[in-house]
Amino acid sequence: MVEFFKRDANRTGIVAAASFPLVILVVALLIMSGSIKLWSYIQTMLILGTFSKILSLCVYPNLIIFYLYLHYNRNRSAKGVVWGTMIMATVVLIVYLLQKIY
Repeated sequence: MVEFFKRDANRTGIVAAASFPLVILVVALLIMSGSIKLWSYIQTMLILGTFSKILSLCVYPNLIIFYLYLHYNRNRSAKGVVWGTMIMATVVLIVYLLQKIY
């Protein structure tokens, strides 16, 4: 697995940029939910319209990955992180619009 992140490819950056915020989101939701079941907590956040805001905050740690790739001269992977961040931003926009519709 470590060898995957050592490669300098767009795909490496996209995978890192898409998976890291999701891991952070799950950890944050587990911490915030407390004794409530995770799925019912997510449903409550969707009803209240706060899920897209939490999801958008989870994209910020991609900056760490981006700067690490730049520091180690993995420019293609850094470009993949930018693409992955744009994909996550699109997901956040879709979730936000769906919350406004329903």
